[in-house]
Amino acid sequence: MRIAGLVLLFALGACVVVSLFYPKVELVTVEGAQHHSPEAVALLARVHVGDPFLWVTKGRVKGLSEDPWILNAVVVRQWPNHVHIGVRERSAALTDGVSTWADDGTVLLGATASETGGLPVLQGWGEPRTPEALELLRLLRPFGVRVISYSPEGFEILLDDTELFTPDAQALRAQWSAFLSHRGGRIAVYPWGVSRANE
Repeated sequence: MRIAGLVLLFALGACVVVSLFYPKVELVTVEGAQHHSPEAVALLARVHVGDPFLWVTKGRVKGLSEDPWILNAVVVRQWPNHVHIGVRERSAALTDGVSTWADDGTVLLGATASETGGLPVLQGWGEPRTPEALELLRLLRPFGVRVISYSPEGFEILLDDTELFTPDAQALRAQWSAFLSHRGGRIAVYPWGVSRANE
């Protein structure tokens, strides 16, 4: 019995050693990358041509899930030598000129000028209100959000055809139908109603 165990242990050790040399990764393909280059995605996954094929594991590629730009990733080993990496990246949604955020609030490091060029701009003073600003952006995106300015009193939002004030997203949700019917010009939304600047 002891001999059988030793033989099994030796066989397993031999398999591990062999797996370091055969099979090898000969092809790495990347799909879905936009911010990152395919080479950068492969680098994050720590997968390269010549690596041991069987050693491309979930633990090895965890760098993909740790990168803020990558929302999710799927790594598929295709026997005997092909590793395919499919990624879905977050998109830049809001910028203050220094930091850039995705819709879910993730700070996207290294955003390029082309990725931030047409984005709504966040500005303001007082305690940062970025999560609320992103909530308002998601609500108002169909109306062309250009600038979101915050202060302790609330938010001034410049839309394509409207200048909107609201103390918070909750007030806007509560008066959503009134907001839709009063759009255009300058309006203020409060928990108790909507008023126009010229009223």
